[in-house]
Amino acid sequence: MQAGSGTSDQNDQVTQAGVETNLPGEGGNGLHDQEAQPGVGTNLTGEGRRGMHDQEAQPGVEANPSGVGGLGMHDQVPQPGVEANLSGVGGLGMHDQVPQPEVETNLSGVGRLGQHDQGTQTGVEANLSGVGGHAGEVLDVRALRFRALGRCLERLNGRFVTGLDLGTTASDMDQIRVETAYVTDTTGSLGAKDDFTADMTAYGVYIGIVTSLRHQGVAALQGISVAVQGLGKVGYALCRYLHAAGARLIVADVVPERVQLALVQFSGAISADPARIHAADCKVFAPCALGGVITPATVEELRCSIVAGAANNQLHGGQLVARRMQARGILYAPDYVLNAGGIISTACELQGAGPDLIRQKVAGIAGTLGKVYAEAARSGISTLEAADRLAEAILSTGQASQ
Repeated sequence: MQAGSGTSDQNDQVTQAGVETNLPGEGGNGLHDQEAQPGVGTNLTGEGRRGMHDQEAQPGVEANPSGVGGLGMHDQVPQPGVEANLSGVGGLGMHDQVPQPEVETNLSGVGRLGQHDQGTQTGVEANLSGVGGHAGEVLDVRALRFRALGRCLERLNGRFVTGLDLGTTASDMDQIRVETAYVTDTTGSLGAKDDFTADMTAYGVYIGIVTSLRHQGVAALQGISVAVQGLGKVGYALCRYLHAAGARLIVADVVPERVQLALVQFSGAISADPARIHAADCKVFAPCALGGVITPATVEELRCSIVAGAANNQLHGGQLVARRMQARGILYAPDYVLNAGGIISTACELQGAGPDLIRQKVAGIAGTLGKVYAEAARSGISTLEAADRLAEAILSTGQASQ
């Protein structure tokens, strides 16, 4: 037993072989560990508060009733392989009654009261924090993770609002909504209806491609080859806009079914290797999958004259890669300018705007991109540097120019 820092340790009664018990009582009294079994790691430090009893814990159970910031409650007869966290950080954690083997139960009740988990089944991870939820509700791991994200957002108190993005659904946003109001694109909202937020992101990228072509003296998309990397909600919607305008599509995705669907729907489209589409012989390369696709190596393989897509953080190498594109005569449309349609849509919806006004606002990306290109030409800098400069100027004044 370790020495108690700042106060007296309490008795450790009937501790069995192999039990590591830490009852230093730092900042408070650590309480008894009664009849702990072999192999049990018990931490009853009671830092800042009193940790409660761990009664009859079974072998292999890791119990943390430390109660940091609040009182941790009893863990009664958990089964082997159960990891129970009843710390009650920020609130009271409630009893975990008879969970089954391999169940990971988090009843910490962070910021709220955790409800009882009764009769949870094997392999189920249950988080019943009680924030807008119901006791006994069984959720899958994905739902629990989005609930956890919601609790994090709630603690930010409005400084960050989230919505649909890469690989997420309206149902995911619904899980966040259980924990916080700082979320958009939930079921029934404008943003979630027919993937409106994704569509507005794609529309903004389409507007940016048209603007970039005009900057290079090309008046229309008819017959122009565009390579689209990534056929998710945004990439696929972009293909619809481009195809309707007469572009010749080259498409790629790591999911073959998406590619096949695109080849059927967009007549004349051809497919490419997702890992090599950046090197396709095209006028425009549109990265619409994950970031980091343009590196110091792949920038040398580009055969396009414009890079304009929806992916975040497209340049793996930042200004170095941007300047290399500039030196090679490749016009780069900065990603956060082009893919702003989604956040514009979300912001406008929060202010009560309808779809027509939102589309009009997203079309304003053309003017913003035009300013970026003008600043780059005037100052002899890359378009990425120009976009950063303009963004910093807006942030310094606290408002965007109208």
